[in-house]
Amino acid sequence: MKKFITTFLIFILIFSCSKDNDVPVVTSDARMKNSVITDIYASGKVSEQSAAEAKKTIFGKWNVGGSKTSSSKNITDCIFNYIEFTDSSYIMSLSISSDSGSPESGSIFGNYNLVEEGDLVTEVELFFSVSGEDIKIASLTNIEVIETASRFDATFDINFIIDFDEINIICSDLSGNYSADKEAAMDETIGASADSNHFKVIRNWRLSSYSDSEGYDLSAALTDYCQQEDYNPDTGEYDLIVLIPGCTIPSTFQVNLSTFGTYVTMTLDSSNSPLEIQTGTWEWVNAEQTQFKVDNNWIGTISSLSVTNWQFDSVEDEGLTASYSFTAVP
Repeated sequence: MKKFITTFLIFILIFSCSKDNDVPVVTSDARMKNSVITDIYASGKVSEQSAAEAKKTIFGKWNVGGSKTSSSKNITDCIFNYIEFTDSSYIMSLSISSDSGSPESGSIFGNYNLVEEGDLVTEVELFFSVSGEDIKIASLTNIEVIETASRFDATFDINFIIDFDEINIICSDLSGNYSADKEAAMDETIGASADSNHFKVIRNWRLSSYSDSEGYDLSAALTDYCQQEDYNPDTGEYDLIVLIPGCTIPSTFQVNLSTFGTYVTMTLDSSNSPLEIQTGTWEWVNAEQTQFKVDNNWIGTISSLSVTNWQFDSVEDEGLTASYSFTAVP
């Protein structure tokens, strides 16, 4: 599964369509052109909105570290790059300094909750799964989104209530006040119908079947996560495949796609808590929405897609061909 890890584990899709995918609702804003995707043009003070209104306001990818107007903290070992909200989950991207001086990426993914008092939202709680249990790691308050000439800018306070090392991220406390700009959604967001492949694919998926030209199946692919090449005294080469001591073999693999062109991949343990989280970008290759590109690297060709099942084939590194089947996660 070396190819599987180095290519496809670079691909965690974020669920970002209507919460009830079986009954899509047309967005009322005229600029959405009857799209069934959540409104990307909402704005206002979250503290003056209901949960339903606030969910639309925070919906999107908010660039912090790369924003020209950002007041983000550049701590000695950590940079807050962006936070993206979908209808039910969030992804937070960090850049973490390493001993070599080259920054490493770190991602936090989980569910969020809108806290209401008197039918108005007072706080957005962020959760992260540990040993199968969602724990609260941070809260966002004083969120305001302002639209200026079709540009959306946000300000918010974030307070982390745990140490990052508790979730295996080496990073200083990033609590504080931030400003961020909203990234443009994919063009296919506007006017997306319930029959479009764009609407169908932007959800949470679990890998149910895998095969490739090297003979790997899903079980072998998951086991490969904990394998490494070791020295072989018989050949004098590092060609002996061994299990990494103490490594937890994943029980499943999930993918989430976002309408803002973000993907998230997660290898999960038996409690459905993440062992590894990675993020990147994806885009459609053709107008028919039957081919997509991952990280401007490899292309997948869809053979079957509905709101419950997704199948595609790909040609990846060094000519490796692979077939994937996914089942939607409720």
